[in-house]
Amino acid sequence: MAFNSKFKIKNSKFGGWATVFLFLQAVVGAQSPAIQSTTAVPRRVISMAPNLTQIVYDIGAQDLLVGVTDFCKFPPAARSKEKIGGWINPNYEKILSLKPDLVLALKFHGKSVDNLKKLKVPVLVLDCETVQDVLDAYDVLGKRLGHELDAARGKARLEKRLAKVKKESRGRKPVSVLFVADRNPGALEQIYGVGPKNFVNELIGWAGGVNILADASVPYPLVSKEQLIQRNPEVIVNALSEAHLKPGDLPKEIAAWNALPTLRAVKNHHVYCFTNEDFLIPGPTMVNLAEYLSDVFAKAQK
Repeated sequence: MAFNSKFKIKNSKFGGWATVFLFLQAVVGAQSPAIQSTTAVPRRVISMAPNLTQIVYDIGAQDLLVGVTDFCKFPPAARSKEKIGGWINPNYEKILSLKPDLVLALKFHGKSVDNLKKLKVPVLVLDCETVQDVLDAYDVLGKRLGHELDAARGKARLEKRLAKVKKESRGRKPVSVLFVADRNPGALEQIYGVGPKNFVNELIGWAGGVNILADASVPYPLVSKEQLIQRNPEVIVNALSEAHLKPGDLPKEIAAWNALPTLRAVKNHHVYCFTNEDFLIPGPTMVNLAEYLSDVFAKAQK
């Protein structure tokens, strides 16, 4: 079955910044070359992505951070750092005013990286689309920021929790899963699922699920109701943007799936919605998603 690979982020009424972050990594990231700085250990670092900010904190290098994006909210201490704008539209004047000796970026920052190079700002570009990419980022950042031992410990903590999820799921029968990264609020329209070649797809498998969109041609395909009926998932996990929800809206968003009553997930009451945007950040908090999925799948397997 073919899945629609076209999507327009600007037309999405529901997707939060974390969802757009996922989409941009998949679409733009693959087109941008990695660039690494070769200067000495920096003392003034700027992070241009929420996941990189998370990792910097996890390896104990947060004192080096002089600037982060408006969307760097985890850990909460990151919110007190100077802001350099969005991760799509950084404020170059602000960046220069902070006098960084290193800016951390991702592959989808291709144009921004080019602009920073023209401004003679050192940049380190990383790739964080898969779980292994994230683990590798610990090694790179630990070495580059002079925190190799702390990075090794942080990486080991993350690997240990992920390994526990994989171990706990081995004895359970796998369940078929639809993971929805975005849709219009209150309706089953513009449904974007999680496909292959991304960390969410990997975590679904590690937690004991079988992604029904794993054979899609793109990481985040647009899916029709007819396709969902044909695939008939046993579990539906729906990521929602808390910024677009009013108090009491969560039950309504779960109930929206009643429009497809023949789906096994709907009939057996295995539709789950969450608003934790840190779940969708390819950094240390992604393990929270793995543990959440493991709990959800265990309920469906009873």
